[in-house]
Amino acid sequence: MSPQPYRDTTAVSELTGEPVSTWSEEWRHECEARAVLAMAPADREVFFNGHQEDKSQRGIVAVRGQAAADELWQTVRRLHEIRAAKKQSMGVPNL
Repeated sequence: MSPQPYRDTTAVSELTGEPVSTWSEEWRHECEARAVLAMAPADREVFFNGHQEDKSQRGIVAVRGQAAADELWQTVRRLHEIRAAKKQSMGVPNL
């Protein structure tokens, strides 16, 4: 008998509504998008494009390239739209 994990290694994706392994690249990408969405807009700008005065703080575009940054940004927008639709369906006012 193989040892049981001490916790469940699946979670429900907000993006798909389906179970996903918390060890997967798909889950890592979704968690990163959640973290970006939680940032203040100015912090998102630095995260994607780097700090304008401190060139040692490079952004995602410089580190991973424009295509990877675009993919992440699309996921962030999708997650935002899903959450907004969910709030609207629940009757939560948009503040």
